[in-house]
Amino acid sequence: MKFLLNFPKTFLIGSRLSAGQGICFSMAVLAMLFCPVLSARENDIPEERIAKMENIVSKLPQIYGFVNMRYQYSDADGSNGFDIRRARIDFRGDIVRSFGYRLQAELAGAPRILDAYFEWKPSSYFNVLAGQQKIPFSLENPYGPHTLETIDNSQVITALCGYNDVSGISANGRDVGVDFYGGFFKRESHYLIRYTMGIFSGNGINTTDGNKAKDFSGTLSVNPTKALTLSVFHHNGTSGLQEETHQRIRSGGGIKYDNGKLLVRSEYIQGKSGATESEGWYGVLAYFIHSKVQPLLKYDYFQRDKSLKETRSIHYLVGVNYSPAKNIRLQMNYAYRTLVGSKNVNYIAIQLFGLFR
Repeated sequence: MKFLLNFPKTFLIGSRLSAGQGICFSMAVLAMLFCPVLSARENDIPEERIAKMENIVSKLPQIYGFVNMRYQYSDADGSNGFDIRRARIDFRGDIVRSFGYRLQAELAGAPRILDAYFEWKPSSYFNVLAGQQKIPFSLENPYGPHTLETIDNSQVITALCGYNDVSGISANGRDVGVDFYGGFFKRESHYLIRYTMGIFSGNGINTTDGNKAKDFSGTLSVNPTKALTLSVFHHNGTSGLQEETHQRIRSGGGIKYDNGKLLVRSEYIQGKSGATESEGWYGVLAYFIHSKVQPLLKYDYFQRDKSLKETRSIHYLVGVNYSPAKNIRLQMNYAYRTLVGSKNVNYIAIQLFGLFR
């Protein structure tokens, strides 16, 4: 009965939680009300019970996710249509203060695990991520699909960063391994130098390592100001089965300026996949003309095989991002795509995100 009298205070605890934690919190409250095992004795102090509940809730995972619907049109063959491109659910939490975890699954198409890792955060200088995660390579790869300014990744990121890789790997820019990261020389709101580097299997996600070799991947960044980032990155490894492995080497550098209103980002990456040498670069400019409206321009160059000029592709893109509400994002892109020796293509894509967090 005393718990019921103290229910308004209990409700205030629940109102401070994320949507995902709120679901778990509601279940905990119902359990305390109706389950004799979990209910406290009648003479317990209500504040103690609430403190226990707060402790339990603090250990519950935060639940995030989004649904991504897309429309595409291409005059290459007149094809057009809608699809559910992504439907993700993402669990994050801390087991103890400096030890966390994450589990993210993709439910659209063939369901699969994208992220599954533990994270140890003992200090700002040295932290550890162990499990399936994004590889620490390039400025663009760390972006999530709902935060990237364009509908699709740059060509060079797709082809040399494990999305639809020249080497044959298709892993959403991820791999399984151990990553070490941190920052040095703290300024008021940022670190002057940041690093992230790790050892990975080299064969993508949701699979065992097919060979005895391991891949190294890492990025070193300098931030003269909070908005300005200068980065170099390198990846050295092998892919394929033990009997038929081939080299997979990537190197590059990039620059990013992002003050929250103006975004300028560009990077150059070259790679070697067996005997095939590739290269590409892009430049993107985006600006919030209103808190909810962000037009953008992009130049996107990639040559899949440097020895064959007919593999050179250039995309000229113009687009706009519109966020009418906090958890809704609408993107519209038009791209004029050129490929040496082939017909140029007009491509239109519209993408809608609905997020919960």
